[in-house]
Amino acid sequence: MRFPAWPMAAIGLLAAAAGVGLGAYLRRRAVASTAARTVATSAVIFGASWALLVGGGLYAQHGQLRSALDDGSFVRVEGVVYDRPPGAARDAEGGSWVVETGTVAHWYRYDSSPLTVGYRRTAPGTGGLRDGSRVRIADVGGRIARVEVQR
Repeated sequence: MRFPAWPMAAIGLLAAAAGVGLGAYLRRRAVASTAARTVATSAVIFGASWALLVGGGLYAQHGQLRSALDDGSFVRVEGVVYDRPPGAARDAEGGSWVVETGTVAHWYRYDSSPLTVGYRRTAPGTGGLRDGSRVRIADVGGRIARVEVQR
């Protein structure tokens, strides 16, 4: 399993690199502007913090999912996908979808955030799943670590 959130960490590294580059440029040109130096320093601090906190946090969460898969400490959910089940959430956080496994239903939310780890669907019919698909899901605390679609 690869680390899919690397672009989020890269944003911070790019901001830090831009701050370093701006600072070097200002030193070579002997610019003494306090505002310009503040912008350069802020970009370095913000970028490095973003890369460490956001990128590192996503990497740690991704590692927890990977570890749960390796250890077999997940809930296996096998059933049929329903994209628009009756009673599904329709609030500000977006809709939801369900995997029905006989008498039990496992609800999941649609999520388009790049700050989410694990498998996510952004809307009905996306992510390789369609209404009525038979799936096998490795669920770790409500997050989908792996999904297999029966063909």
